Amino acid sequence: MTTQRDTYRVEVTRERDAWLADVPEVPGVHTFTRSLSELQRAVREAIVVMTDRPDAALEDFDLDVHYDIGDGLSAVEKARQAREDAERAELASAAAIRDAIRCLPSGMSTRDIALLIGISHQRVSQVRGESNQRRRTS
Repeated sequence: MTTQRDTYRVEVTRERDAWLADVPEVPGVHTFTRSLSELQRAVREAIVVMTDRPDAALEDFDLDVHYDIGDGLSAVEKARQAREDAERAELASAAAIRDAIRCLPSGMSTRDIALLIGISHQRVSQVRGESNQRRRTS
């Protein structure tokens, strides 16, 4: 049986040199820190205290964090989306490279394959080695 974890919405704003966090659904949960890296722990500690959980329960719930950073929010979201797109493209590229190397004749030189695909000969050797190892363990 899987138990559903509680999720708390956290509204984060920036004022002068501090990050402020508010958890609207838990009265009294407001905290601040100088850096975002410290904020999540401070929010978790405040939730634990205000909901009468044991100290060890810091990781027993999820946070749904929403940042209100004014005009910069749009640029941050665009940058995050670009990173996610780049990660997906990198995975697709790696798969295409493996497929291309697998489809080329095994007698073709590593350097020729590298020039055809546009990668280093070292990467071709690495992919060939991974492919050979997979075949041996299958």
